[in-house]
Amino acid sequence: MRSAALPDLTGATRLVPILAHPVDHVLAPRIYNPAFAAAGLDWCLVPMGVQPRDFAATVAQLARLGNLQGMNLTIPHKAAAHALCRHRGPEAERTGVVNTMRLEADGSWSGESFDGIGFVDAARAHGVLRADSPVVLVGCGGAGTAIAFALGAAGVRTLHAIDSDPQRAERLVAALRRSYPQMDADTDAAGLRSAGLAINATPLGLHAGDALPFDPALLPAGAALFDIIAARDTELMAACAARGHAVVGGRPMIDHQVAAQIAFWRGSPTALPRPLLPAESFRDER
Repeated sequence: MRSAALPDLTGATRLVPILAHPVDHVLAPRIYNPAFAAAGLDWCLVPMGVQPRDFAATVAQLARLGNLQGMNLTIPHKAAAHALCRHRGPEAERTGVVNTMRLEADGSWSGESFDGIGFVDAARAHGVLRADSPVVLVGCGGAGTAIAFALGAAGVRTLHAIDSDPQRAERLVAALRRSYPQMDADTDAAGLRSAGLAINATPLGLHAGDALPFDPALLPAGAALFDIIAARDTELMAACAARGHAVVGGRPMIDHQVAAQIAFWRGSPTALPRPLLPAESFRDER
């Protein structure tokens, strides 16, 4: 039996590559291709493994395809994608990252970030996000940055940002303080002990045997975990669930942004995340 995630491909099919490195964990076709079919679109999302050093050249070559609809970006290409876009939506401008690209008629790229809104909408839908409850963000890369800015726009008052690269976390916190002065943002790892919500925005958990991004025993009773990894249920999720914490995996974050991404790829001028608070752009060259 043909899988619902595997469309019948013809010469009329429009391609949407998802660029990643490594690529073996990418299960996005199982989500996007059924969504394309449900929308009546003859599109196909295809994973492509691209080394960071080859990213710009690969994007330039893909732009030459006659049946390219757009591109999806994941680890580690979101900041590099931002640099290649001549036109950027408001979230891309604020955060310095792009996870969705569209090729314009003049050969230029437009880009936007939908990760932040996808996360906030999913967290609200699952009842794990409250503005007055401290949030700990573990991982300050492309997705983590988008999430942090969206949390600021959502009115979260306290955010502790943690990263294996302390300087990257400090840069993100400095940008958040400029953009959202009402937010109490810092890099204090001890914030895990008072967290209402902990977020894993690191790649740890993509593969069995990965180290845990933090010790679940540090979370207080009543805290929730949102692990944005969608490829699998992670060991962190299992450990937190075993301790009685509410747990959300990464699939809902994708589900809550797919419709907006489809509209963006189709060229809708209104296919942008809801406006956030005025904020200056943050670009972390990573």
